[in-house]
Amino acid sequence: MSAGPATNDGRGALVVDVDGTLVKGDLFLEGALRLCFTRPGLVPALLRALARDRGEAKALVAREVTLAVEDLPLEPEVVALIHRAREQGLTIALASGADETQVAALGEHLEVDVAWGSTPGANLTREDKLRRIEQHYSSFDYVGNGSADLPIWRAARRAFAVNARDGVVRRARRARPDLEVLGTGSGMRDWLMSLRPHQWAKNALLLLPVLAAHLPWSLTLARMMFLGIAAFSAVASAVYLLNDLVDLPHDRRHTTKRHRPIAAGRVGIPTALITIVNLLALGAILSLALPLRFGLVLVAYALLTTAYSLALKRRAVADVMTLTTLYTMRILAGAALAGVVLSQWFLAFSIFFFLSLAMLKRVAELREQPAVRNAGARPYVADDVPTLTAFGGGAAAASSLVYCLYITSDQVELLYTEPVILWLGLLLLIYWQARMWLIGGRGRMPEDPVRFALRDRVSYLVLAAFLLTAWLAA
Repeated sequence: MSAGPATNDGRGALVVDVDGTLVKGDLFLEGALRLCFTRPGLVPALLRALARDRGEAKALVAREVTLAVEDLPLEPEVVALIHRAREQGLTIALASGADETQVAALGEHLEVDVAWGSTPGANLTREDKLRRIEQHYSSFDYVGNGSADLPIWRAARRAFAVNARDGVVRRARRARPDLEVLGTGSGMRDWLMSLRPHQWAKNALLLLPVLAAHLPWSLTLARMMFLGIAAFSAVASAVYLLNDLVDLPHDRRHTTKRHRPIAAGRVGIPTALITIVNLLALGAILSLALPLRFGLVLVAYALLTTAYSLALKRRAVADVMTLTTLYTMRILAGAALAGVVLSQWFLAFSIFFFLSLAMLKRVAELREQPAVRNAGARPYVADDVPTLTAFGGGAAAASSLVYCLYITSDQVELLYTEPVILWLGLLLLIYWQARMWLIGGRGRMPEDPVRFALRDRVSYLVLAAFLLTAWLAA
């Protein structure tokens, strides 16, 4: 593979663009984002380089951020096109606006013949790219994806558009009616998946203070709870997107997380960033119609969960304590909406219960992929499983003990006429937690216990039975 001059042997060449064409994403944007997360002190230098010369900025990012080319999500149809061209004896060339060292690394990985990219003072796009191609090949096929490729498509022997927008395709076909369109692109489903709507179920915790206090439902209360859950869901989805951007290199090495829309390149970084801003704005607007205390809890939740995504999840023990706090903050937000004061029993039970789930989440991750976890973003190794299991099981037992002490206290008689029935709830609580830990210990628990419970019929039956005991006791 060469980055220098190539001779045209008469067979022609297949020239392939990289960003958005061969690779589902933009190498410079990914590198710049990674630089912001890992080397924030270099951001001013990056901005100065961008103001002077894009080629210089790309070189800075390529120099400071290691690109794992073997993990990049590639467009299968373009890879197949490269294989067919190689079988036909064509020269394979990568020509990209990305930094030349990154393009060369990708070209070496794919074993292509030539790799061209941008250098300081020379941003290889549009007419500059076309001139470079025509200097070496009098006849070539070209694969691109954007409006910058229009002049190259016009000059190519065969033109291929990959995941191009409809407007780009229409403009290209005015000059090239024979333009061949490849790729399926991303759709609304991929964008929606990136928001992780299944995680919104966690925000039902806002309803617990209302149920525990036996408050009568009204239209005003229902409206406030709905807006509160919507606000929490918007903020949570924004931070999930941020988390996926932060964890992008790790997710691509993970056997299941590499299929997430951002890691797989089906949702681009610009789309994710715009969505984050819009979701945070939506959460702020919704909270304006709700009590101030709720707004303060929501802000604290947003700050803490952002800190978790950026740093705390890489700190052993601090990560599970943060998850516990984030769950508990949902209950605090629900209490702020309903105007109730949470009892010490309720808070103690919540902390122990959610700590158990957080520990179970880490055990499930380690059971599923110990090797990946050791090298990834989490601060645990496979040998930590017994310790995490002991603490998690202890927290589960502590939550059951707090529930037991509560139903035998004088306070329970203020809310329940038949508190003895609540003992059945204790048995159900112990059964559910023990079953979850048993499944996790056997390595059959997916990484998120909450997601497992949402798909588990037994969990729904236990929840229905538990609510029934509370209703009968009341």
